[in-house]
Amino acid sequence: MAKIKIEVKQFFRDQKNSFFRFLRLVKKEFRLVRTDPWNLLIALVLPPAIIALLSTMESQKIEFSPLPVAIVSNDSNSYVNPNNFTNLAIDNYTKPYINAVVKSFYLFPKAIYNASKFPYSMELARRQLLNAEIKCIIVIPVDFTEMLANGLPGLIECVPDSSRITDIQKNLNAVYDSIKIFTNENNLTPQIRLAPFTPFSIPEDYDEDFSSTLVLVIPLMVYGIANVLTILIIVKEKPIARLLLTPVKRSEILLAKYLTFSAILFVQELGIILAAVFGGLFIRGTIINLFIAVYTLAYSGLSVGIFISAASKTKTEANQLFLASFVVIILLSGSFVPIENMPIYLQAISYVLPLSHGGPMISAILSKGASVFGFHFYMLLAVSLVLNILTFIVFLRRRYEV
Repeated sequence: MAKIKIEVKQFFRDQKNSFFRFLRLVKKEFRLVRTDPWNLLIALVLPPAIIALLSTMESQKIEFSPLPVAIVSNDSNSYVNPNNFTNLAIDNYTKPYINAVVKSFYLFPKAIYNASKFPYSMELARRQLLNAEIKCIIVIPVDFTEMLANGLPGLIECVPDSSRITDIQKNLNAVYDSIKIFTNENNLTPQIRLAPFTPFSIPEDYDEDFSSTLVLVIPLMVYGIANVLTILIIVKEKPIARLLLTPVKRSEILLAKYLTFSAILFVQELGIILAAVFGGLFIRGTIINLFIAVYTLAYSGLSVGIFISAASKTKTEANQLFLASFVVIILLSGSFVPIENMPIYLQAISYVLPLSHGGPMISAILSKGASVFGFHFYMLLAVSLVLNILTFIVFLRRRYEV
């Protein structure tokens, strides 16, 4: 019995010593961070400053320029009565629609072509689109007037300039404005109803450009800075080999680094969100959900960075691994090429990379009000946990020379 009491006392004594040893390691890590003010500047000051700068740039509205378009009309002025196959003269809806385009504040008809008189109208319009003279081709089909005259939907085709993906929806919205004018002036509103505020659009009192930009910028910024902040925290520490000769466990060294830089990331994400909110970011979900999502993505970036630092032997190797991994993660994140359009083997790789989950998760919270606790959140946690385990294994098996 006395032996058991001695063992219990020794156990608690060891735990107490380990706890205070761990606290001293954490203090040491914070002292090391303070000796590198540039890292602190990058982590805590630069991200909110960039967001504040973006909000200033977006708020400086330049004079609006209407969207130059070309209208290609295939509509005919004659109509064949399907009941007795006789010609029946009816009103041509092409001219009212062209008048609606002229009246629209968002459109400027740079060219109007009548395909029935000039068969190469579409080819000429496409050439203008290729030469960036116009931003969209509006095509009026052959049966446009006939469909509307019989109470059926008349379809208008749009060929937008897709060289800038972010402008496609803006160009289509401008065309929608002409359709709204056309339907209102010709009593066709029962056919097409355009609401000024769609369920997942950004309200008018918010800066649409700023909010749309941050949906893309925040995931890249959060993940990238967490990576840059941590890729050298192990490999650059000169006394690491001598430190391992002291009664400090390697697991305690690694845990101290995780705790220190997780605290720094907490302050960083708080600054980013505050700068975004005060800059005019529209958040359909809750700020708590957004903070959890941003912090989870940042922690996955921290996990990748510490893993690279633990696996690298030199600073050069760590920087090269960071650059290679960062490029691959961005390319396979789904921001440039949809993941569904990738080959199966690339899809499998993409679904285990942090940005392919962080971007959609943050976007869903900002634009749709979704909850953070979903598939992407748990995948990020799983990826981070696997990286943490691998980092501990690599660090515990490393051999350092004094």
